[in-house]
Amino acid sequence: MMDNGYGNAVFLDDTALKAFMDPNHGQHVRARAFFLDLDDVERDFVSTSYIVFETHEWLRNHFGPAPAETFLSTIEQAMSKGKLSLISGNEQLEQEAKNLLAGCPQLSFTFGEAVTAVVVLAYQIRRIFTFNRNYQALAELQPGLRLIPSR
Repeated sequence: MMDNGYGNAVFLDDTALKAFMDPNHGQHVRARAFFLDLDDVERDFVSTSYIVFETHEWLRNHFGPAPAETFLSTIEQAMSKGKLSLISGNEQLEQEAKNLLAGCPQLSFTFGEAVTAVVVLAYQIRRIFTFNRNYQALAELQPGLRLIPSR
């Protein structure tokens, strides 16, 4: 297990970022409230470069280049202020995700979900902000994991 101080950070997945960035998303109000509430809290965020790449592409394809660039600028600002850390994708994460998929087919994760699961487990992250119900299975692998918002 790795410990780079991410245990108290909130992991941001793509569903949380997309809900926040899309005013027409069914969970936009909840996502916006979550981010605004955390503005007053001394809690940091962590995500992966994969999620940033995917969210940027999704924004560009659905809303055009301007919102996609605004998103990247916001990510860069959060990183420069030390509020967001990005874990870079690498071959080891990808191999561990493949191993998780092969070893736990009952989880029914996509490859991207498996990478997120590996990151959450490896860095002992205890909170994940997501609207993806598949991550409820992560609590079986990491007791004490809290999904935000709770169902």
